[in-house]
Amino acid sequence: MVRHMGLELPLLALAGWWAAHCAGRRLTSWLAPWNGAGLPGLLAAWCVVSYWMLPVALDEATLGAPSGMAKVVTMVLAGLLARASWQAAGPVLQGFFVINGCWMMLTAGLLYQEAEVQLCSTYLVDEQLVAGRVLVLWALAVLATWLFAVAGRLAADPEPAS
Repeated sequence: MVRHMGLELPLLALAGWWAAHCAGRRLTSWLAPWNGAGLPGLLAAWCVVSYWMLPVALDEATLGAPSGMAKVVTMVLAGLLARASWQAAGPVLQGFFVINGCWMMLTAGLLYQEAEVQLCSTYLVDEQLVAGRVLVLWALAVLATWLFAVAGRLAADPEPAS
């Protein structure tokens, strides 16, 4: 469970993020007709990531090859859509998704740690505890990274545009 939630899912999303970075403006212009202000792309990525945080989704991906393949494809797609939508979204919308995503990861991590029963049938309770800790660390790392990036932008341009 730790490798699944703490390593595999984030790496798949990062692979999609990197693929969108490599595709550059071609991808952004291709998505532009339906991805106004980046909201649809970020919302789609949010839904995908939210789904794969559910214990039942992890069980299904572990037990069935079609679900496992769907996990890989959708997580890469989530990263791709997030990166392609990021600049168009602007700082307020970015903040909304980052803060809520971190809150969701933090909450799920704490719930995984505090659950007295096994949530995933394919993983042991002790793995669930460690996975919860890893989710909390991911949430804090992502939030800290984003806050430092925002602080850097504010330091570079201290006067907001009117």
